[in-house]
Amino acid sequence: MLKRHPGRLSLLTMAVVYGLLIATIIWGGTPTLGLDLQGGVSVNLQPVKDGQVTDDVTPEQLDQAIEVIRKRVDALGVAEPEVSRQGSTIQVQLPGATNQQEVLEIVGKTAELRFRPVLEDLGQTLSGEARAEAEAKVAQLSSEIDLPEGLNATGVVQKLSAEAEANAGAQGQIPADAAVPPPTAETSVPAPAVPEAPGTTIDPTAGDANTGGGRSARFRRQDPPPPPTTAPVDPRAADLANPKFVELYQLEQRLLANVTPAAEDERDAEVRLADKDGFIYRLGPTQLTGTAVETAAAGLGQDGRWTVNPVFKPGADGIDLFNAIAAKCNAGDPICPKVGGAENGRLAIVLDSEVLSAPSINEPTFSRDQIQISGDFTEEQAKNLAVSLRFGSLPIELAPQQAELVSATLGEDALRAGIIAGLIGLGLVFAYLFAYYRLLAIITLGSMTISASLLWIVMANLNATVTLAGVVGIIVSIGISLDSSIVFFEGWKEDVLNGATLRTTVERSFSSAYATIIKADVSSLIGAGVLYWLSVGPVRGFAFYLGIMTVFDLIAAYVFLRPTSIVLARSKWADHPRWLGIPSDTVPPTESAVDVLSGDVVASEALR
Repeated sequence: MLKRHPGRLSLLTMAVVYGLLIATIIWGGTPTLGLDLQGGVSVNLQPVKDGQVTDDVTPEQLDQAIEVIRKRVDALGVAEPEVSRQGSTIQVQLPGATNQQEVLEIVGKTAELRFRPVLEDLGQTLSGEARAEAEAKVAQLSSEIDLPEGLNATGVVQKLSAEAEANAGAQGQIPADAAVPPPTAETSVPAPAVPEAPGTTIDPTAGDANTGGGRSARFRRQDPPPPPTTAPVDPRAADLANPKFVELYQLEQRLLANVTPAAEDERDAEVRLADKDGFIYRLGPTQLTGTAVETAAAGLGQDGRWTVNPVFKPGADGIDLFNAIAAKCNAGDPICPKVGGAENGRLAIVLDSEVLSAPSINEPTFSRDQIQISGDFTEEQAKNLAVSLRFGSLPIELAPQQAELVSATLGEDALRAGIIAGLIGLGLVFAYLFAYYRLLAIITLGSMTISASLLWIVMANLNATVTLAGVVGIIVSIGISLDSSIVFFEGWKEDVLNGATLRTTVERSFSSAYATIIKADVSSLIGAGVLYWLSVGPVRGFAFYLGIMTVFDLIAAYVFLRPTSIVLARSKWADHPRWLGIPSDTVPPTESAVDVLSGDVVASEALR
């Protein structure tokens, strides 16, 4: 049907493309501007050793460094940061960033892998609607429970904890019976059990990746302190065996569970850090760092599950340090207490203020190459943890070799210049087309707007970044679209001047021209592809937009240029060849213009 009614194909194309464009704009979809168009900070980092730039690094080390830097810049809240590798140089581009010194401090510091004891499992962070619901639940439970005046559940636990520590003596040991009882089945916040671990492994609890481990509260000091009171209160007045009290205490802890900012993550300080799933842990001071690790590898255990096998360095700087804290965690020492009803303490593995894993320690001592971290790891999780452990022992020291701050004003000027250049280019193209092809120029302009609309839709929905080089590529692609139209129009015009009619030759002329257009555009695509593959940075942006606009030109030519030209050839405008760029005096004298354009070619006696 569309072949018999080409006008419907043109209308359908415009309806779909412009409809998607309008929907994209209404939904707030806009392309992301690159650093050179909106301003920002660009930093080039190179690995150094003993203060000198070195190339003695492996691609795997550089990739790990890039991943760490990417996590750091994500914390800056910069939209569409770009972190890429060029040889041994790591390039960081942060569009919209304004504080160059802050960027240098964040991306240039050396990553340090730390092993910290888990002091308390604070549960998953609450935000938005979940936080509002938790606050409402706290208010409800507080009104239902008979608490001492001036104290909340956290205050009660803190006071009892302080008394228990004082009674335990100077060493601060807390009696085992001083713990807040765990929630029962009646409680709406059940505490997931810590899974039993195999005998000689460091076994992450189920909460490591999903639940954060057990939730049983313990008599530990919490921040912030309880509200001040003007009269002494007796914390023993609270019914600690009441499941509602346990639920209230746990909710209060989740609401108070604020993560320590990365800038305040000091090695020897107590901190609160989260894993990638948002579960927060209160962690003690660092007991050892990644320099104690010699290597690590991921593999399948005897049960067919993925495990991580770290190997520590021999001696006092390696396995001895690990065994010292392992013995304390295994015994539940106050430095590494038993958390959430677990049989052993847990040791968190932390990289760049993020908890990678928090396994429990099931043995007091280990051989340096006979340690296994097991749990519900996927293959990717196990390999990522192994890489983090491996390169914690060999951190790459990166030094900024070049830093550039592009002001927003310069970016706006570049964008304005690019837009003006594009508009001037479009204006010149349209003037050229109208001078030679008259009404056919309007068809070409429509085809170019179809291509431009498709480009906008793709860029907005894929969050593609537009750089100044990309703008240049788009402007250059205007010439490609112009070439496609000219190839078709000239072929059509030549067929008409050779005696064919507009109506009968339009499809044949387009088919012949489209074959040529495909060959030319494929050549452009090959060039753009090679340029994209071999280049980096701005040149790659130029190649990308040049290539994608070439593809859109092929699409627009077939679904818009062709059917619209057929409609024009069948309209009354075909009676006026001058308006199609075909001068009347070029029509052969043996045929009248009317005969030619109406499809009735009359041969003269002279030609017989």
